[in-house]
Amino acid sequence: MPKIIFLLLVVSICQSAKLSSFASQNDDLQKYTIQMTGYSPQQTDDYVAVSREAISGYIVGFEPMANADRVHHMLLYGCTRPAQEDTFWRGMQTCGYGGGSFILYAWARNAPNLNLPKDVAFSVGHDFDGIKYFVLQVHYAQPFDGEVHDFSGVTLHVSQKKPMNLAAVMLFVSGTPIPPHMAAFQNNITCIYDSSTPIHPFAFRTHTHAMGRLVSAYYKHQGHWTKIGKRNPQWPQLFESIPNRLTISQGDQMSASCRFDSLDKNRTVSMGAMGVDEMCNFYMMFHWDANAPNPFPEGAICGRDSEELMRDYPLEGFELLPKRPELEHHAHQSKVPFGVISEARHQTIGDSKLGQVAGLAFDTYGNLAVFHRAQRVWDGRTFDNYNYLLDKTTISDAVILLTRFDGNKSTVLKKLGAGQFYLPHGIYIDSNDIVYTTDVGSHTVAKWRMKSDSELEKLWEAGKKLEPGSDHEHFCKPTGITKIGEYIFVSDGYCNSRVVVLDASSGKYVRQFGLPGDEPGQFNLPHDIVTNAQQQLIVTDRENGRVQVFTQQGQLVDEFHTSMFSNLYSAAAFEDYVFMVPGRPLMGHENEGISVFVGRAGTGLVEYAFGPNSVKSKEFLKFGQPHNIRVSPDGLHVFIGDIAEGKATLWQFKIQHEESGHPMPSKTYIPWPAQMNDPKTNSFIVLLALGVMVLGCYYVKRRWRSLRNGGHLFDTTGFKPLRTEETVGFISDGSDSE
Repeated sequence: MPKIIFLLLVVSICQSAKLSSFASQNDDLQKYTIQMTGYSPQQTDDYVAVSREAISGYIVGFEPMANADRVHHMLLYGCTRPAQEDTFWRGMQTCGYGGGSFILYAWARNAPNLNLPKDVAFSVGHDFDGIKYFVLQVHYAQPFDGEVHDFSGVTLHVSQKKPMNLAAVMLFVSGTPIPPHMAAFQNNITCIYDSSTPIHPFAFRTHTHAMGRLVSAYYKHQGHWTKIGKRNPQWPQLFESIPNRLTISQGDQMSASCRFDSLDKNRTVSMGAMGVDEMCNFYMMFHWDANAPNPFPEGAICGRDSEELMRDYPLEGFELLPKRPELEHHAHQSKVPFGVISEARHQTIGDSKLGQVAGLAFDTYGNLAVFHRAQRVWDGRTFDNYNYLLDKTTISDAVILLTRFDGNKSTVLKKLGAGQFYLPHGIYIDSNDIVYTTDVGSHTVAKWRMKSDSELEKLWEAGKKLEPGSDHEHFCKPTGITKIGEYIFVSDGYCNSRVVVLDASSGKYVRQFGLPGDEPGQFNLPHDIVTNAQQQLIVTDRENGRVQVFTQQGQLVDEFHTSMFSNLYSAAAFEDYVFMVPGRPLMGHENEGISVFVGRAGTGLVEYAFGPNSVKSKEFLKFGQPHNIRVSPDGLHVFIGDIAEGKATLWQFKIQHEESGHPMPSKTYIPWPAQMNDPKTNSFIVLLALGVMVLGCYYVKRRWRSLRNGGHLFDTTGFKPLRTEETVGFISDGSDSE
């Protein structure tokens, strides 16, 4: 495996739990995040786990940060002690022996956020609940393609207010193998509830592998059977509501059944955690009075098969549900491994040798405009000490190459901008294919029309040409540019640490926001600016090593800032994701290379990262100095402009995944009943896709015998000296610039 930035995972392991606070309508809550540590799966059905000490409080919500393209499932356990002393391990172990093992949360198939009902919560971190550690288990179905590392995890919403009802999850699990050539084989599970504390099931979920056709559960009280839940496990594995208020009392029988179809099998199929095995699971989420004794102080598992007790199980519990092909299609499990694959490295496009690739933008047809500097190089001799350009001649070559890409092949459609630019930096193309640019050499912003295949017509120019300044009429080395509606937003830039808003039709100054510094909303070299799907502004705060997200009025709404990078040169947005690339490696890790980090919008957290290498390649590749990143309109390709002196390159990557329906929105909040004690308000549907692969059969049986017997932290570095050269750390001409 190549040496890259992920050698820092020793640091990441210690920092993969993040604690922050936010205010809700009902209570002051904390967010506590547990993440994977940049892992890349090594084999099919790869299980890994991380453990963290539990904070004390009451979990009222779960916010997953993962995607089914990469992760098969995540399971969060509350443990008295973890299975291992290390904070990371491979294998299916979760909680250690001699204490409790509690399922707190499970995620799969792009499930949305989960908020518990009012006055219901999971107790953690207290002496009475037995949960001293969190263990996050992640199952990867197959290795990634390319150099991809995963940081998936879950954020807990934790309150300090004790609720009226405490929650838990009970797992019904069978270990009975399935014989071949049977159209209907039943696996049955039965337990007698022996606690004096009444429990109230309020949601359920089912899980099998490909052979499962139905999973149901009922309980019997005084000779009468009542349905807990029933569902086809080949549909999206949702947590469904239980529409009526149920009460399970001491002495009641709890039973579950799984129906399998093994007609196409020539061998007996065992129960287990691997893809070739099967599973029979029914998850019952329930609550009980917080003042009553915990009914399952060591964890709730039911795993016995009693043929005698199942003789009068309701026939409805064995009958198949009507077919729903659209649901089965949505729940289809991808067989294509996720990957970010290096498709090409372009140092020439057509007959044009690339200079420093400063900016990238897509037109309405999906063609890429490559904004490069041709023969001109920005180094320590480009400007004087007062930010005036020393060489006041324009670049004679075309600096905008409008290019169509087909795989790793490229076709230049237009060659524009010859003799019109001094030192290109940022570019944007709007929905009418109007071009907007920033020129750090001339300190100007311009609007252009593509008049022909070789001619740009200037519509307006803002700023005083070749004259740096900080007032409303000047820019000083402006960097990025984007457009929302009738306004242009410019990151300005190397000297002024502000975002300037211009009128798109005239180029006139409208307003600005931002000040120098490292506090929220301040900048230390705003180097790039783009928009996201919510029409917010994403500003790359280069020397503060962060991305800040603003409203169009300049109000800060989000931030990405992690110890995994100390600088960020550019960012791009696609759907719920923000792609971020540093321009320099972390100090002391220069030989390990630079990676692209991908975060989930609204979380401020990195979800995965990728680099230029491939396990199939014998060559160790490294970025030189990434300067700009953009994602294609279809989200399938990533392009990175590299300005390393003498090695100017346009990197081209393909994001590989299989589409299987539309993932649920990451910001979906699940409707729960307002009052748990009112049967009329108990009708709800929890759209939580939980396709969970749980413990192997051998572990469950051992746990059952036991039961019968008995934040990556955010950087807070201070304000850094302003860096005004592009090629910091890569200047080879002997200049004394930083």
